Amino acid sequence: MRNASAFAPAIRGCVLSHQASLQAGGCSMLRSAEAFSNARQGGVRMISSGGWKRSEGQFNGRLASSGTVVARVVEIRRGEGRGASRYQQQRGRGVDLAGEAQEGHSNELPGGLVTTEHFFEVPLDHDKPNMGSIEVFCRELVSVRNRNNKDLPVLLFLQGGPGFPAGRPVSGESGWVKRALQDHRVILLDQRGTGRSHPVTHETLAELKTTEARVGLLSRMRADSIVRDCEAIRAALLGPGQKWGVLGQSFGGFCIVTYLSMAPQSLDKAILTGGLPPVHKGCTADLVYEHTYPRMAARNEKFYDRFPQHEESVREIVAHLAKAKVALPGGGQLTPGRFLQLGLLLGGGDGLLERPWAAPGKLSYEFLRNVESQTSFETNPLYAVLHESIYCQGTASKWAADRTMPERFDHAKAVKDKQRVYFFGEHTFKFMYDGDYAALAGLKETAEAIATKSDWGDLYDEAMLKSCKVPAAAAVYYDDVYVERLLSEKTAALVGSDPGCTKMKIYVTNEYQHSGIRDDGYAILDKLLGMLAGTVNVPS
Repeated sequence: MRNASAFAPAIRGCVLSHQASLQAGGCSMLRSAEAFSNARQGGVRMISSGGWKRSEGQFNGRLASSGTVVARVVEIRRGEGRGASRYQQQRGRGVDLAGEAQEGHSNELPGGLVTTEHFFEVPLDHDKPNMGSIEVFCRELVSVRNRNNKDLPVLLFLQGGPGFPAGRPVSGESGWVKRALQDHRVILLDQRGTGRSHPVTHETLAELKTTEARVGLLSRMRADSIVRDCEAIRAALLGPGQKWGVLGQSFGGFCIVTYLSMAPQSLDKAILTGGLPPVHKGCTADLVYEHTYPRMAARNEKFYDRFPQHEESVREIVAHLAKAKVALPGGGQLTPGRFLQLGLLLGGGDGLLERPWAAPGKLSYEFLRNVESQTSFETNPLYAVLHESIYCQGTASKWAADRTMPERFDHAKAVKDKQRVYFFGEHTFKFMYDGDYAALAGLKETAEAIATKSDWGDLYDEAMLKSCKVPAAAAVYYDDVYVERLLSEKTAALVGSDPGCTKMKIYVTNEYQHSGIRDDGYAILDKLLGMLAGTVNVPS
């Protein structure tokens, strides 16, 4: 789902330089299985990183068999650092958690916001911990006035995506963060494969020499693995038996529905904004696109009705791109398809680009640079390669967006017939790997393998969702072109529907688009918290 962060743009980069390799039946990722085993036996290594010393804390406990979640915390220290707190083993639905927790460096930001870094080492594959481990990062936020309140409820934020890190806070004075900090300690997680959590980029994927190895890594970057990382982190930070709340935007909400399926006993509340997925078995991408293509067509019509002058200008640009080979400043080629992917902006309330021509028949450098900056597929390749897989349980997606595209999105026909040219929504296509995006060109075989992969594991458990007793509230956007409202309402009706369980409350609104949490995060979170507390009578 499209990223809608309330923060400044993320600073991306790998925490540790590394060589990564995945082979059939085994792998070494950041830490080899041998190093993981050595640390388990009590070994400590110091790793220099930018003037900081990173100490791998002694691993306490055991690496259990399949179904085990294990976290080893990696300490960031300056000088003597801070004291460690040991967390015990906890069993719940066959899950063991063990390790040591260390606080990292803290900063005090404007608006009375205190941030603290935390690093954890978790298995790449939670079912096969001997395959090796990766590092996962999160940042803790708390207001200055609450920094010593150890009983403050904890709220984990899961970012939209897939493939985007949590936002980087610059203050605690606005947005949903301001509201959350009034009565919560907030944890911002860089989901595995993003930000400072073993980032997966086209460069790191290039280090893996086979398509099989890349697919092996990418298949371990979905919501089920993210949730198991969360469980390990929860036990490390909070201690055994302690619960936390979760807030998820878009794909982050998908992750929460997976969390409610896998480990609801760990949650005291669940809050979702624009992120309720269809949950039945198979691949639901076809069903999603059957709804969102028409929604996107309607959004296009609204756009052209509001800005009729762009009908002809868009046709001119598409016609030009169909005839001319237009190189982009950063590499790759601007084709009609890539240009029409700017329709992503229509789902978030942003405007489209202006002043495209430098001269008749020549697109301006400014326009081309702006086109490049408006899409995240190259800097966040998980968003492209894994997008349709977030809908897959036991079935391949088979390039669902290509297969289900309605005729009215045929841009060549629209230009020929002098009709309105429709922009695409949140769709990923085969053509993206044909040179349109330079950084994706080397991933063509990998993307094909992901699209045809059929042995995806389950992400949701309908029986568990029906029996849910976790208080949950969701914002559902009436005209959302990313997450279909009707499918969201169906999932919401399922959660807690068994007798004696806790039904999910939903707030359906057309006041916001998919980017509501970014546009008016304080008001939306305040309403959802009020719904859970019973102080806001929604639904009436």
